[in-house]
Amino acid sequence: MKRPRIAIIGDTRLAYGELTDAGAIAMELAAAWPVDVGIRTIADSAEAWETLDELFGGVGVTSWMSIRHPHRDDGINLAASMRMGDTINIDELFTHDLVIVASRDIALRRFLADLPVHTFPGVRIMSLIALHDGVVEGESLTDLSRFDVLIGPDSAFASLATTIDSPLASGVEALAPHLAGSNVRAAVSWGKHGAFRCMADGASAVTIPPHHAPHTSSDAPWATFVGAVAYGLVKRQSWDEIGREAARRFAIRAQGLRSAQS
Repeated sequence: MKRPRIAIIGDTRLAYGELTDAGAIAMELAAAWPVDVGIRTIADSAEAWETLDELFGGVGVTSWMSIRHPHRDDGINLAASMRMGDTINIDELFTHDLVIVASRDIALRRFLADLPVHTFPGVRIMSLIALHDGVVEGESLTDLSRFDVLIGPDSAFASLATTIDSPLASGVEALAPHLAGSNVRAAVSWGKHGAFRCMADGASAVTIPPHHAPHTSSDAPWATFVGAVAYGLVKRQSWDEIGREAARRFAIRAQGLRSAQS
């Protein structure tokens, strides 16, 4: 049976031995689900390229990486990112079942959001509205409405809701009337300990309470949450199924990290 194919494009860096953002999602997806995962990003230096490529290859992630500064080997900034103007293999990227956008570059995000509409109508595109260092700034609701699925922490949706004239207090709910008729199929948030909240087109809100999960500063639990949502999307699961699995996986990953540290 053909395995689902998921591509991630965006930014990552190695912090305290773990990858953030696009890299964290790629690693968690490849380690926990029967999917083919690819990541497109550009390393800041040759040393960053070698380090990141080894990490991705170790868990079976296909990396399409080049080097932004080939002669800089400072050994400090082990990071990679994608910006508008960087070379992208559109045919390769958008022949995946799902593309996850985890970049802060607003121009690139707008470009990617428009592409499936004109070239590969069957591809779904999911965008994070916040990365490791906080909300993606400078993005309008019109920009976000071009994506199929929006995903992020409760706090990011709450910040977005403050820019919208809505009588509803919660971030995800505040978006609902503004996304009706747009390209957005659903807005998904994760809350404390991995609680799941989803507003889907033409459906009632779905809320899944969290499992018991210890606090951790690692990006891995939320990256696992995103992975569960991504896998559920490509398998065409219901939002209730997706939410239960996302909350469960979040708790398992957080508990595993705690056990490893004790």
